[in-house]
Amino acid sequence: MNRRITGLLLGVGVGVGTVTSLVILFLRGEKPRRFVRERFQQLRGVLPEPAQIQQSTQQVAARVSQLAGNAKDTTQQAMQKVKHAGSDLGEKAKQLTPVGKQNER
Repeated sequence: MNRRITGLLLGVGVGVGTVTSLVILFLRGEKPRRFVRERFQQLRGVLPEPAQIQQSTQQVAARVSQLAGNAKDTTQQAMQKVKHAGSDLGEKAKQLTPVGKQNER
């Protein structure tokens, strides 16, 4: 399977290289160059600005931090409930143990 992936990647690389070479060969005139330049500018216009990316990253980081804190609090509350339930069960077992010993006699 590893050989298949290697062959596939090699084929894709050769294909991309071939297409790139052909595009460069056919773009010798001013009109095709202008077309490519305009398309590139259009694509750049669609991408968000670095400031927008940074702001989004900070918002996501803050939300993740908040969710992690909530998960920690919920886990601690659950652990406390389990401790109390275990303690209560231990007390009940101690109370019932003398009763069980009396019934054995």
